[in-house]
This record gives sequence, C-alpha cells and structure tokens, in this order.
Amino acid sequence: MGDDVLPHAETVDLPPETSLADVVAHLLERRFLALIAGGEATWILEAERPLAVVAQQWDEPRFLVDSSRPISSFGAGGRVSLMFRYWKQNDPGHVFAELAAGREPER
Repeated sequence: MGDDVLPHAETVDLPPETSLADVVAHLLERRFLALIAGGEATWILEAERPLAVVAQQWDEPRFLVDSSRPISSFGAGGRVSLMFRYWKQNDPGHVFAELAAGREPER
C-alpha cells in the first residue's frame, strides 16, 4: 500500500533501436513493478495499444506484438510512453487470450 503514495512516472533513456523485449526486461530487472503478496499479479503493458501481459507468477512476459521490433516503432517523434495497467490477480492466461482476440478483459 505504501507504493500508492509515490509517483510512478519514470523516464528511461534507451537507444531507439532497443527491442521492446529488451526494454521490458530492463524494467523488470530494475523491479519497476511492485511485488504483490501471494505471488500472483497481472499487468497489461500498453503504448497506444496493448503490447504484452506481465504476470508475477510467469518467468517472462507474453507479447501481443513482435517483441524484437525497436522500441521507437511504438511511439511518435522519437518518444515512447509505456504504461503498465495493474489487472489485479486475474488469470494472466485469460487476460492474454482476451487481448489477443481483440477484446478488453474483464476485471
């Protein structure tokens, strides 16, 4: 609960040719996302559209786009804004399937 009092916006400068997968790995290595008690949490990574589902219980994210694409291809004017939407303890496999089918998953 203490993380709710701190701002979450952060700027990270990376070369524009860095792949989306490498950017996400960088953020996860830095422990950008909170650890949730119970070990189960789901986030949707977005930049204008859903890009990936990240789950605390998964070893790696599951991408909805080609994760080898350069990060610069997900933004405009050389700037990319990524946002992690917390999807509580919802089943990440279901969340991924709904997003892959073009639907907004229920909370």
